[in-house]
Amino acid sequence: MPGLGKGRRLNHVEFAHRPGEGDFAVALFEALGCSCTVIDAPPYGAYIVVSLDGSPHGQNEMFASQAEPEQLALEDALAQQIATDISGIGKAAAGYRSLQREKAFRANHVGMRIPDVAALNEVIDQLGLLAAGRLAGRLELGFIMERSFEEARSSDTPLKQIWVWTDVISTGLLAVGQQFELQAYD
Repeated sequence: MPGLGKGRRLNHVEFAHRPGEGDFAVALFEALGCSCTVIDAPPYGAYIVVSLDGSPHGQNEMFASQAEPEQLALEDALAQQIATDISGIGKAAAGYRSLQREKAFRANHVGMRIPDVAALNEVIDQLGLLAAGRLAGRLELGFIMERSFEEARSSDTPLKQIWVWTDVISTGLLAVGQQFELQAYD
């Protein structure tokens, strides 16, 4: 692809969603300010192409597709074990969820840079509407860090960051959920 140079680049991130929840995934990504297109191409089947910035296909995008039966079987078994907590996995899952809430920056997450603080505030508003509506209990707006302009510049850190959790999509197990760190530098 022209203009990409010879260095390593992140090509894409692949998310899974539960059967019948593609519309939830699209709503979530659109609230993040991304555009979504559904493609159905053999042998891959239907999947959602999530463009972060309108770049050509294959650049700066993410994908989301329905979880495969093998993943769903694991998800179901794990959810049952967490709920019954016979082995202590329920307590461990609750502890990990507390880490995600209380020290989100120390838990696995996908980081997204938003163009500026005003755009980040709009994303936060849109996510808040989803969290209070269609995705109630499935989307949480969490830990926020804000800095003065001077502090951000002197430490080369974002002016504003927020960590968001959802179980609508995940790069791993939906039973654990997915965290995003959203940040704006100016």
